[in-house]
Amino acid sequence: MQFAGRALAACEVLSEMESRHRPAPLALAEWGRNNRFAGSGDRAAIGNLVYDALRKRASLGWIMQDETPSSLVAATLNRYWRMDVEAVAALFDGAKHAPPQLSAAQLERLATGDLVDAPPWVHGEYPEWLHASFERNFGEFAADEGRGLSERAPIDLRVNTLKSTRSKTLLALARHGA
Repeated sequence: MQFAGRALAACEVLSEMESRHRPAPLALAEWGRNNRFAGSGDRAAIGNLVYDALRKRASLGWIMQDETPSSLVAATLNRYWRMDVEAVAALFDGAKHAPPQLSAAQLERLATGDLVDAPPWVHGEYPEWLHASFERNFGEFAADEGRGLSERAPIDLRVNTLKSTRSKTLLALARHGA
């Protein structure tokens, strides 16, 4: 599957979630059942793109002044997957297995959008209705705490102690550069 197809699939999953009010895991699972041609790498990349867009929805929506799936996916690719604006525009070319072309306004916001005047809940990646609770609990660090909560979870590694030990596993990981 080409990368443009993965971006289109992420847009489709986000649209499905919005239109049918479905949770992300169910929408991703249904997409996978309906698109059996997609391999495990494709499904993982699509899932990562969807979850990254959802985690950063507040700031991406602010930057794009729009929360449509194509805007969220384009901004995620640009801001968090480090694709430059030209590469995102080339990816969103409207071809058969690619997302629809981005408007001139969307491309402009990708290139120049920022969070300078954004409220704390946008900086913190949490909903506006939670702001009072976040401020009460975290004070001046509310946005920092929210941003920390919106990051991908660290890896959790378990060791089968019947087959190895923790130190042997860590040494093996260190040898392989993990």
